[in-house]
Amino acid sequence: MPPTQARDSRKWVADGFSAEDSVRIARCAEWAATFPLQKVKKRNRTEAICPMVGPSMKDQSLFFQASSLQDREPSDEMLDAVLREAADSFDSEIQASDPRLRCLVLILPGVRGARLLEATDPSRAIKNELLRRGILVGEFFPSCPLATTFNRRLFALRSPAPMYVLRTFIESDWRFICQVPKWRETYRDTFGDPPAHLRHLGGPIWRFRQKIAWRWDKVVNTISRTKDTTHESLPS
Repeated sequence: MPPTQARDSRKWVADGFSAEDSVRIARCAEWAATFPLQKVKKRNRTEAICPMVGPSMKDQSLFFQASSLQDREPSDEMLDAVLREAADSFDSEIQASDPRLRCLVLILPGVRGARLLEATDPSRAIKNELLRRGILVGEFFPSCPLATTFNRRLFALRSPAPMYVLRTFIESDWRFICQVPKWRETYRDTFGDPPAHLRHLGGPIWRFRQKIAWRWDKVVNTISRTKDTTHESLPS
């Protein structure tokens, strides 16, 4: 379903979804088609949070699907099957003038969000299986703990409802897969060595800096939460 239709809850009702789920799906589609277009500062430039979404919509190669799965805690195998079916749709149904712009958003309103991330954990094979098919999978849900690679305080994966995003695996995706050996191997089998400006990502110095930054952010967030709690407990 293209973005204009996906943002209309009546279309999902017509497809058999409940009124409540249809509203959640449409709201999520609205978010996915607009939030990534917001301009942010990335080092020395300002651009969209995701610079691929705008061109993808212009090319009419961004599509939406929704899963009727109502099991809040589906098994890994069940989510594997959902992803494989979505990947088949991605391969057979989405065309683009530039293959890099192909994108499929799969919304799963009935599933606990964190299950999406658990099912694609690096210890499991499904994500690497899809990488080998040329598809990168991203996990989005309201409480997603993953920040953007360019801003540790921007949690751009916190969508209104749980969803998987499938898009074409491209050379600059090294930044997203460099910490997992199996994924690095698949990347090199597909593209060879990463571009020179990305090769430091995933290295020992980079990993050390990431660990320090993560610990610092944890301290800052703990202090912030403590201040908020103290403020709320003070008499007015």
